Amino acid sequence: MTSPVRTLLRATAVTAALTLAAACGGGGGDTTADPDAFSYSLITPGSAGDGGFIDSAILGTERAKKELGVTGRVVEAESVSQQEGVIRSTVATRPDIIIAPGLDPESLLAVAGENPDQLFGVPSDIFADKLPDNVSAFSINVHESSFLGGYVAGSMTETKKVGAVLGIDNPGLNQFYYGYKQGVLAACPDCTVTPSYLNGEFGDPSVGQEAALALYQGGNDIVYAVAGLSGQGVLTAAKKEGKFAIGVDADQDGDAPGTVIVSVMKRVDQTTFQLIEAAKTGAFKAGFVQAGLADEVTGLSWSDGSTVFADKGPEKLASKVPAVTEKVNELREQILAGEIKVCDALNDPSSEACAKVGLKS
Repeated sequence: MTSPVRTLLRATAVTAALTLAAACGGGGGDTTADPDAFSYSLITPGSAGDGGFIDSAILGTERAKKELGVTGRVVEAESVSQQEGVIRSTVATRPDIIIAPGLDPESLLAVAGENPDQLFGVPSDIFADKLPDNVSAFSINVHESSFLGGYVAGSMTETKKVGAVLGIDNPGLNQFYYGYKQGVLAACPDCTVTPSYLNGEFGDPSVGQEAALALYQGGNDIVYAVAGLSGQGVLTAAKKEGKFAIGVDADQDGDAPGTVIVSVMKRVDQTTFQLIEAAKTGAFKAGFVQAGLADEVTGLSWSDGSTVFADKGPEKLASKVPAVTEKVNELREQILAGEIKVCDALNDPSSEACAKVGLKS
């Protein structure tokens, strides 16, 4: 079955998309809400319906509306060239907090520095050395959960060749990749792992599909899709070729039932909610907040209740799920206990673990 979180996320994304379509200027929100209520604005670098971190951030705001009684709206800023202008116009509407996942850090920090009374929350990663006193940013470290996803891929591959399609070659995306590669090799030491980078193209499924087709036609039978909306093209290619994929960010198992084996989840919904809650209660703290597997803001969709691949996958591979799940649970505990060190390409690229998987510091 599809997990309850995934079902709610999809419903929320559809609702948000309809709201956005009906609203003037690309923003949607509570037009009849109490003007004195605590308010947020969520600025997204793309449209609702990506099946990933944008949808997940929207889910977090919907939870905040329900549980905290806040009001808010979603504003789209799809291109980097638009983002500074959109951030400035959003500041002018005076929300209590602006939630900004995945925006250009130079644009965001420039506007934040000029508006010290406006709170900003980044629920998932900003690549900067320091933050102004009005910005709080979560860094969700995904290397350990990617290791677990890689172990699944290494346990399921029949060709001993697996790949990954990534939106850009940078430390944040490589945190996914090298953790994944290490997990693959832990399950299958003689496997090969091949990355394909999209040069920053996160919004075009056709680009992701083309890259994935090249990997599948080159003998890779499982591909990790780490490319935002472009990653949806990986799932399309996998289905077309009769191959398999590993999903990312949200539970994507139901996007292509029987094709997506498992998803490495990045719970931006939780960090979005926590940022709004902290601002509302006066607990907002500027600076970086590190979170990861131990904080349950990242993990595998199987652990979140998804049984889609076990129910819909080909019998030969689906029959492996119980044994692989048991091993993954053991590995998770070993990681949390510090018995397994996973390459962290973002925070510790010069580590011995990273050197072993070929990351040059």
